Amino acid sequence: MSRWPEWAFEVLRTVLALVVALIITFIIVLVVSAEPGEAFAALLGGPLGSPRTIGVWLDDVAKLTLAGLALSLVFQARLFALGAQGQAYLGGLAAGVIALSSLGQSWLSIPLGLVAAAVTGAAYGWIPGIIKARFGANEIVSTLMLNYIAIDVFAWLIRTRISPPGSGLTRSDPFPESAVYPTLIPRTRIDLGIVIAIIAVIAIWFYLYRTKRGFELRMVGFNPRFAEYAGINVPRTIVRTMAVSGAIGGILGAVFVQGSAYGELAVGFEGLITFEGILVAIVARNRPLIVPVAALFYGYLRQGAVLMGLRSDVPTEMIGIIQGVVILLVASAGLYGWLRASQANRAPDTDSDPDAPQPPIIGGGPLTEQAVR
Repeated sequence: MSRWPEWAFEVLRTVLALVVALIITFIIVLVVSAEPGEAFAALLGGPLGSPRTIGVWLDDVAKLTLAGLALSLVFQARLFALGAQGQAYLGGLAAGVIALSSLGQSWLSIPLGLVAAAVTGAAYGWIPGIIKARFGANEIVSTLMLNYIAIDVFAWLIRTRISPPGSGLTRSDPFPESAVYPTLIPRTRIDLGIVIAIIAVIAIWFYLYRTKRGFELRMVGFNPRFAEYAGINVPRTIVRTMAVSGAIGGILGAVFVQGSAYGELAVGFEGLITFEGILVAIVARNRPLIVPVAALFYGYLRQGAVLMGLRSDVPTEMIGIIQGVVILLVASAGLYGWLRASQANRAPDTDSDPDAPQPPIIGGGPLTEQAVR
């Protein structure tokens, strides 16, 4: 009897986790809803119910894909950096400034907004990268704290400098039409953002698997000490990885604020979707070409849960519980496969050879004494 390939087990594990999550969801709906059939139908079929709901689903997929890409890039380097949210806010702010300026009236507003967002996000990703490389700062703590700083700076600027009188101090003036992404299908939210997400997937795949810098990144993720012995500048690679990930996060912010669903700067615009990119990255096992597939499935369940709350008597609190169950089970299946692959790719047994390179450690601690040049 032939052995199944590893990818088949991964797919089966994820599908089984999804089935178990849906069974638990149905039990919850049976308990709290007087019309469980209607509620479950909204969960499973709602996103495909009309062109509008399909557009909302695919718009979420584009954003989840960009968030998953930004996070999977640093996860490939065995860095648990969570700075995509702050980078999205500052990237969106940079794109919004372009859109609200005189440049917003020209065709240059969209490409310049993307460039400004990418540069701003890269700069904000560079900060935790450099303090990790030079001082051994824990990237989880530094990126989370930088997220709060970015969110509060964004909100402060909106309320004190950007919002017009009478707007409630939560949003800017609407962007000019030339600064808003054109829709690809009329009367839907399917716009240029999904094209940008596809291009980003191809670009990150090419960077990781077809360039020298990408090879260095993956070697550092495999084992930083071994990479250093091979002549790779580990601190510089870490800083570069955080900056490239930050650029993707900044582009995500531009896709939000200049997308057809927004077309303005608004406090809390990303709605925590950036953190949901963690799930997408884990389920995709940090593979760029699998990230949009994971985003498609998770985005569907995400939109279905929202529609179930709108179209049935399931309480809003139950929607959060159901989403949590789905995320927990699906993510645990992906995380198991990821950790198993990491274990299989470890360096030679260090117990028998004390001079062998040590496995990478996620978290704080200096990577090497070599300075960033």
